[in-house]
Amino acid sequence: MRSKSFIIVFLIAFLVASVGCQKTKPSPLLNEKLTAQNFFELVEKVKKDSLLTAEEIDLFSSGVARYSNFVDSLFNKSIKEIIDQERTLRRRQSYINLATNAIVCYSRFRYDGWKPIEIDGSKFNVFTYTISNISKNDIKKIYGYLQFFTTSNQLIRAYRINVDQTIKAGQFTQFQSTFRLEENNQNEQFLIKSLEENPRSILVTWRPMYIELDNGQKIDLEEK
Repeated sequence: MRSKSFIIVFLIAFLVASVGCQKTKPSPLLNEKLTAQNFFELVEKVKKDSLLTAEEIDLFSSGVARYSNFVDSLFNKSIKEIIDQERTLRRRQSYINLATNAIVCYSRFRYDGWKPIEIDGSKFNVFTYTISNISKNDIKKIYGYLQFFTTSNQLIRAYRINVDQTIKAGQFTQFQSTFRLEENNQNEQFLIKSLEENPRSILVTWRPMYIELDNGQKIDLEEK
């Protein structure tokens, strides 16, 4: 009896292992290329293709959406190429989100205001902001972009901010950065007019790109 029981258990384990090792056959549709003539037809094929995974359909959909205003860029690419490209872009964006959130765990940024100044006939923009160190380590360096958006989330202007001054653990420091006015830059002219006449119409965000602590740890989003 023990021998028969052992054989049955062995066969069940073998079958489970065999099923688990089987890979789903990839869909032949992945190799089909999009053209202006077959675009809608391929979309219909995707709906009926049971071999495509939910993830593949989602990535394909996102890839198409990314180029919705430049659909010609999708033509002559296979569905697999579009999926792989979208997967790479998502991975990169996920890392950016992770690194940004990690920086926010150690620092806070507050935009305090803007004022125009003139020096020897040249015009400048002066931005004031406060960086708080909410960690237990001193911040040695922190870089990023001060970004200005419209209420419809359109980027107007971004200014590079480099702070090479130590910010002590648990403390906050106010800084000022000065930029020469680019009088021929239409976006900058629009921004300055908005800041003068209706500052509430402008959304300000901080996009951190680099942080270095006094213990040598750092995050660099610009590093390749």
